[in-house]
Amino acid sequence: MTVETAKNNNFPPYIDGKLRHVLLYARIGVLAMLDYYGADGLPYQDIKDVLRLPDGSLGPNLAWLKDNGYVESHEERVEGHGIVVYYITQEGRSAYERVKNWLDVLLHHDGLDKGV
Repeated sequence: MTVETAKNNNFPPYIDGKLRHVLLYARIGVLAMLDYYGADGLPYQDIKDVLRLPDGSLGPNLAWLKDNGYVESHEERVEGHGIVVYYITQEGRSAYERVKNWLDVLLHHDGLDKGV
């Protein structure tokens, strides 16, 4: 058994192969922010500023999330300037909820919620 196979065996069945790729700080952070802001969405720069990610990290992760249907973007006019605003999709919200639930179970199971 390879190390990668052993690591993957620790995931519950509802964390499928594609969803495992969401389990990166940048991707979870983006989905969490977009879920929180909902229909308002967020511009790239706001996501970058809050998560403190460089363009070389945020850009590819947003592209991956878009390519896999978790987020979408639209160009909007703000004060005469075109900006790209990102929104979570229903598939993104579902993936984020599954990851969040798994992390909640993991943290509670390990006693981390009790300060252990």
